[in-house]
Amino acid sequence: MDTGELLSLVFRWLHILAAITAVGGTIFARAVVFPALDDLPSEQRSALHAAMRARWSKIVAAAIGFLLISGLYNVGVTTLYYTLPRWYHPVFGVKFLLACVVFMVASLLIGRTAAAEQIRRNARFWLNLNIILAVLVVCLSGILRTAEKSPREEATPVPASRQSAP
Repeated sequence: MDTGELLSLVFRWLHILAAITAVGGTIFARAVVFPALDDLPSEQRSALHAAMRARWSKIVAAAIGFLLISGLYNVGVTTLYYTLPRWYHPVFGVKFLLACVVFMVASLLIGRTAAAEQIRRNARFWLNLNIILAVLVVCLSGILRTAEKSPREEATPVPASRQSAP
């Protein structure tokens, strides 16, 4: 395995792990945390929710960063080194736009602005929406992975032994 292949593998792992963390955390919040908070008195519920948001916000920010960097790297390398079917980029575009909506909703659910507070008043709806959108993003990722890719000859580096001297 050469350095480029290793780097691609590391970026793929980062992408998958960040997605697992963000989506899994959202599902956990919706299925476990919010129902458990309902059983607490209002003051305790607010304090606990604020403490969890403060911690979760750092994880969400890191996950979004890793997803953007690794995702753009992955699609860039794939586009550079492979000939792709005509449908690949439109599907990627839809996936990317949906992921941006997921990032925005996740950011608002943990944010400190007035808009974020407004969104959190209906947090269950927004968590449900984000889960649905995240599942669609994962499904589109699966479709993109099935694309028939053929190596681009012009993108293949020429070994030094085959290069002619100027």
